[in-house]
Amino acid sequence: MLNWLLQDIAPAISKRWNAMNHKIYLTILFATAITFAQKPDFDFIKANKDAARLIYSKPDSALVIVKKMLSQKGSLHDTIYGNSYYLYGIFYTMKGVNDSAVYYQKKALSYFNNYPISKGKSLLKLSIAYRDKADYKMAIKCLNEGLDLAKKNKDNIGIAMAYGELASNYTYMLEFDTAIDYLLKSLAILKAEKNTKKMTPIKQKLGNTYYNKKNYKFAIDMYRECLAEFKQQGNMKNYYITAINYADAFTETKEYGNAKSMLIDAAKGMETIGDKALTGVCYAKIGKIEHRLGHYKQAVANYKKGLSYLIPSRANWVVSMATDYIEILNGQKDYTRAIEVIKSIDSLNIFSTVNLQDRMNYNHAAAEAYDGARDNKKAIAAYRRTIEIQDSISESEKSRAIEEVQAKFQTELQREKNVVLEANNKMLKREMEIEDSRKWLLIIARFSVLTVILLILRSYWLKTRLQKETIKTVEAEKSIIQQHHSHEQELTNAQREIIDEKQRELTSTALRMANYQDAVNEIIEKCNSGSLIKISEVKKELQQLVKQQDYWKQFETRFNTLHPDFGVTLTHKYNKLTKNDIEFCSLLKLNLSNKEIASLLQISHESAITKKYRIKKKMEINDDDEFEKLLMGI
Repeated sequence: MLNWLLQDIAPAISKRWNAMNHKIYLTILFATAITFAQKPDFDFIKANKDAARLIYSKPDSALVIVKKMLSQKGSLHDTIYGNSYYLYGIFYTMKGVNDSAVYYQKKALSYFNNYPISKGKSLLKLSIAYRDKADYKMAIKCLNEGLDLAKKNKDNIGIAMAYGELASNYTYMLEFDTAIDYLLKSLAILKAEKNTKKMTPIKQKLGNTYYNKKNYKFAIDMYRECLAEFKQQGNMKNYYITAINYADAFTETKEYGNAKSMLIDAAKGMETIGDKALTGVCYAKIGKIEHRLGHYKQAVANYKKGLSYLIPSRANWVVSMATDYIEILNGQKDYTRAIEVIKSIDSLNIFSTVNLQDRMNYNHAAAEAYDGARDNKKAIAAYRRTIEIQDSISESEKSRAIEEVQAKFQTELQREKNVVLEANNKMLKREMEIEDSRKWLLIIARFSVLTVILLILRSYWLKTRLQKETIKTVEAEKSIIQQHHSHEQELTNAQREIIDEKQRELTSTALRMANYQDAVNEIIEKCNSGSLIKISEVKKELQQLVKQQDYWKQFETRFNTLHPDFGVTLTHKYNKLTKNDIEFCSLLKLNLSNKEIASLLQISHESAITKKYRIKKKMEINDDDEFEKLLMGI
């Protein structure tokens, strides 16, 4: 409780006491917690810590502490009530009593409205209780509310744990890829936060998901790692759950000795904790292994023991475990015992919370049992329920299952018809027999026509769905092409800007070179005018110029960088042009006027025009526009 209380009230206190040192700050927080409790003679902080420490390993001992906290007289702070009911909810989750777990977590939430960290954790536990009830819709709703709360408060650990529980729900809903995405997000956050303790249950969930995807080797590696970590942490409930999953993976890889050993250990642990549902699951799974080993009596004994725990708990697992048991009894033609099991399961009225696959398997096994017992009416009803459930499962599995179940349904229907016809044969004449046969044939024909129509309609629906998916794919590809074109346009514009910048830089260099030559001319003019008479003065001026860069050479280097093929192309096309001609053409390509070129080359304006004319003549070009277009195109 202290940790949560500090998390929820610390921000408000730190605003007022930001300047205080760490020791004084903690003293105030402890004092505040005790004041809120209003019971200085009872240490609520220690009691809450002890209960939280024991709740996953010794839930009964934890409950004694929780009850003692709630029995204290006087008005207690909301966080004390909230944390106590939160632990109460976890206790019932540990015991597998999900309705009570939901009730107490809701009660805890009523006290946590002003404490977002605590509220988020309680929502997480509430979602687990709903998930164990197979109410995945409510579980996901609670998790999304907790996720929003964690994001709002920038609680990265809360976000990671919400992702992990969302993954568990999607695993139970058989959406394994979605589950893996959430688990990887959760692990990435916890790794960044360096919270290795909370990474363990996430790795366990990842192992479960890969087990369901039939990647047993990876699942075994994950379970082995999680078992050691849970044991070190003292989290025995999760340790035993992982042991059950570990055993399942060993069963699938036919390592029956390892599987049986893990299940016996888990059954004893779950019985110690008081979780009857999971204790029953352990014994039923042992029965499954014994059956695979050919030990029929041991298999039946373990299934019977497992159901004795599962049926009172009303846990959803009872349906799948009972299905396996009924199938074994059917295989031994022990239909009387199989029907007794069916009646005990039907009386629980829990099928609304059981997933479709388990419900279908159960009804199919029940139909086989009634069929073996010659109870045709119940057999047909069970086959009909199987078909209805199968209609809601995936298309790939549906076709095969429907054909098999319908065939058995038709067999049972025909058998019932034959029984009726035999009875009527004693009383009715030959004509009535023929009439009855025609009626049955008409019923069969109508049923066949109806089946064909349904198949055609389903085929049309699938075709329409495929066309829609194709259109979506084409639109997505079109969007990708448009984005690619946009990126190419941006790249072209960027390249053009770079070229323009280089062009401006080259022009600037050319003009600086012109200034350099102007400075030389200025020195000459000073000498001619008598401003510079002494040789030392002239030498000084020239030395100043020597220190400057060779601008023409710099111009030539940068021009060749910007237009590397200009000189080579021009020389190749017009071999009469000299090096000076090429340099003159380089200045023309920069769009410099004749006057600017004359200044740059220290020649007269008329000489520049003449030079340009001679170059055009060598190139056999008369028109100025054609000449400029040719230079710009290279």
